[in-house]
Amino acid sequence: MNGSSNTGSACSCCGTSVVVLACSGASNVGHLSDLAARELTRRGVARMGYLAGVAARAAGTLNALQRASLIVVVDGCATQCGRRTVMEGGWQNTLFLRADELGMKRGETPVNEENLQRLADAICRKIGESCS
Repeated sequence: MNGSSNTGSACSCCGTSVVVLACSGASNVGHLSDLAARELTRRGVARMGYLAGVAARAAGTLNALQRASLIVVVDGCATQCGRRTVMEGGWQNTLFLRADELGMKRGETPVNEENLQRLADAICRKIGESCS
């Protein structure tokens, strides 16, 4: 899964520092969320952070979030583990997205290159919208 449909230009958040945190849950949408966060990092759009590090209050993770101009949290489904974790920390500069609200269906959408790129592109568009 290393193809590319979007170079990231549509989501260059005004040259600012974006950290993306993703659900890495056991479901297909959690897995796609994780892969999409990695794809955004590969594209140079964002830097992937460590969601468990937020919950554990790991110094390096918290420092990265403090320096970020935007924290993008990508959850796979309505359980919203990522959103809950980040909100509990009181972070303000956040954009919350759910793979299931971006066209992915839990238990149905295959984890493949096409769906990975579709999700990464949708997240890119949302990042671009939040920065304009």
